[in-house]
Amino acid sequence: MDNETLSEDRNGGSVSAAQVFNAQPQVSTGSQPQAVQRPTPRAQIEDPREFQINQIKRRFHPQERSDEYGTYLTFDMNPSDPDFSNRLKSLTCAMHVPLDYPLRGIPSLEIVDDNIEMRYKILIQEQFDSITKARFSGTLLIWMNALDRSLPKIFSTAAAGAVPKPPDSGSDGVQSFFPPLTELAQPREMTMSQEKEQARQRREKEITQLTSRLGRTLMFSKSSDGVSFTIPLNPLKPHLVPQSLKPVKTFCLVVPLLYPLEPCRIKIPGIDDSTARVTELSFEKHVIENPSASLISHVNYLSTMLHILATRPIEDAELGRAVTSLLLKDKSKSDGITSSSATAPPPQSRPTDTEVPAEFTDRPHIQVIPRPPEWMSPKQAGESDSDESDYSDSEESVTEEHGDHDGGVNITSMPPPPAGRDVALSFPSMELLGIELLELKALHLTLKCERCKEFFDVKNIKIGDDGVSVPPKRVEACRKCGNYLSIGFRRELMHPSSNRAGYLDLEGCHAVELLPSNFIPTCSECSATYPSPGIVAVRGDDASAVCRGCHHKMRFKIPEVKFLLVGAGGGGGGTSHTRVRTRKPKEVLGIVAGQELPRRGRCSHYGKSYRWFRFSCCLKVFPCDRCHDAATDHPNEHANRMICGFCSREQNYRPESCGICHSTLVGKAGSGFWEGGKGTRDKRRMSRKDPRKYKRRGGTAPGPSAQKK
Repeated sequence: MDNETLSEDRNGGSVSAAQVFNAQPQVSTGSQPQAVQRPTPRAQIEDPREFQINQIKRRFHPQERSDEYGTYLTFDMNPSDPDFSNRLKSLTCAMHVPLDYPLRGIPSLEIVDDNIEMRYKILIQEQFDSITKARFSGTLLIWMNALDRSLPKIFSTAAAGAVPKPPDSGSDGVQSFFPPLTELAQPREMTMSQEKEQARQRREKEITQLTSRLGRTLMFSKSSDGVSFTIPLNPLKPHLVPQSLKPVKTFCLVVPLLYPLEPCRIKIPGIDDSTARVTELSFEKHVIENPSASLISHVNYLSTMLHILATRPIEDAELGRAVTSLLLKDKSKSDGITSSSATAPPPQSRPTDTEVPAEFTDRPHIQVIPRPPEWMSPKQAGESDSDESDYSDSEESVTEEHGDHDGGVNITSMPPPPAGRDVALSFPSMELLGIELLELKALHLTLKCERCKEFFDVKNIKIGDDGVSVPPKRVEACRKCGNYLSIGFRRELMHPSSNRAGYLDLEGCHAVELLPSNFIPTCSECSATYPSPGIVAVRGDDASAVCRGCHHKMRFKIPEVKFLLVGAGGGGGGTSHTRVRTRKPKEVLGIVAGQELPRRGRCSHYGKSYRWFRFSCCLKVFPCDRCHDAATDHPNEHANRMICGFCSREQNYRPESCGICHSTLVGKAGSGFWEGGKGTRDKRRMSRKDPRKYKRRGGTAPGPSAQKK
């Protein structure tokens, strides 16, 4: 094609070939043009957050406001679709860009336009959140452009009847695409000010609960601004916590001012390690996934699941990028420190298998093999290489040199194996007939919450081929108090000489009863294993089956089930990881032994009851059951202890009198009636309405009036 030839562009217009030639990059003859990646601006590399905010400023000209939590941009977005621009002139948006964006923080968008209903605002905000999660490499401007293109889809896919479907064509259809102005002008279901007010009330309530629960513990403190709290860290399984997190005694809980609209997060101070960063990000992910949980629940979750949060694999792409960026940042700091010592002489390297010291250069057949690092004690590791490579031709000198080590070398002390054998499950007096081995395949239990004593059933705890429950730790939540409960099981084989089925690893609960579970027997004749799911049996059952290989009858009986609390595993040298219970503060009732109770223990409901009761449901003291029901939110249970109203001494419950001062605690009615023999017996003081007042005694003669009749 020569320079005079005309070519058509994609829009149908004609341009000259010379113009096409000048517009295209010149390449060498005989080579194909290569696609070149667009260069990244230097400002975006140095400060991507400021670069993206400047893009939003140039595009929308927003009102900017910054504080300690991030940058707030308020602007009007004009829809690019002409149908929308005809009906909806602009969309008022408020964007929040966190300070740690784009490393960890995620921007959020809020629609503050008063002419848009709440349901449309929620749809637009959810669409923006989905765009930010789907496009990790995008910028703020790219996300806003994608949201602009998604506006027709948002309004067209609304609920049926709430928003009409978009018409095919016509100007009338464009107007009917949106609800009428009267509908848009209706009051919203909940304004942002109301949401913030509800969030403020919930934040104050949960902070009050957190302070009242942990305010008296050691190392608890609250910052002056009321945003951060220093909380002591007491993991339930300290033996499973990574080594880098074991020195941690406290952590910082950050509760934003807009909590729960913004999630709370934690900071582990003094630890520059990936496990600390993974723990922080995993905790923040848990908070986002559970927005209805309280601060106390989040703190309890961290204490219960710290060993899992610290070792959780990074599956989320955003989570992985955040951890990688933090690690690279820490690495750059360490590189700066090492660069200052680059002029120092390099340390002498250890002789390898091919290196020979200078003293053995005349004997090339000798090869010095260095001792492995794991064989050396810390003291030996600090010695020089010449001391380690001393060589002697005499075997006697070698024997004398190592004679004090009792035939071995000193090794570093290894940490004790993790404990975990808490409760042993055994079947005393178990009978096995025709069974060589018996094992549990699926376990069903009744447990009791350690906090509120609520009973609940945990079913289908599957046990893998390696003898460990799947998953190793099953976490449940109490349906009454919300306490986190952890259940694990490690199986042992049962045979005629052993009736122990395995070990239960329980946290936050106690074992109460064994429900019908699945057992797998092994035939004693042909050693064939009974197929899954096995035989269902429970305490008191006499279960039987027939071997599938030799048709031999197998039978076992479980007359009793026993849960025995044993010491921690690891050879008895380890320490038990059972939580040390803090002593409850003594209840102050304001009474003195030997003196009377206020009003002698009477209340407005029972004026002749001279005592107080300690109810077994909550272990609190109330004058009567009605006073208990008025002050608590749970039904009352029988009170098995009482406090005398005359001597103020607590004792076991007695029906009528005090066991110490022998005072009568139940006042007599004094109504002048018989009352089954416990009331008035004197007929002269007895009421005329009591029929016993005029009855004659048994064995006496009737009076003269009766004889005349």
